[in-house]
Amino acid sequence: MLPPPRKNPLVLIKVKEVYRVWHRHLDNIKKIDRNTIGNKIDCELLELLELLFKAMFAHDAFEKLSLVSHAIGKNDLIKFFLQIAWEEKVCDHKKYEELIVLLDEIGRMLGGWKRHLQDKTPTK
Repeated sequence: MLPPPRKNPLVLIKVKEVYRVWHRHLDNIKKIDRNTIGNKIDCELLELLELLFKAMFAHDAFEKLSLVSHAIGKNDLIKFFLQIAWEEKVCDHKKYEELIVLLDEIGRMLGGWKRHLQDKTPTK
């Protein structure tokens, strides 16, 4: 018998939620915008998911800290591109607000994870 699946951290669940919201919105974007900034945001969200997944399973504390730090930067970059999409009317105010609120929460979670890792990781 296989063991039960590992419970995903809340931050990973939140990023998956952001991706689902964004991915559903992508079909409503004009083709030119979908293929430029829409695709960029989509790729960055997938990279954020990948970083968090790798961080979950990283055994080395320094590697985990590096991945979480990189994820924080990636989250900020996604917020920046979403702001551009909103300014260019690619994303309406309601959708922008929904995504930004989630991304801000994710940023706080990542910051807490990073502080926790820094506290328990000895300096080199």
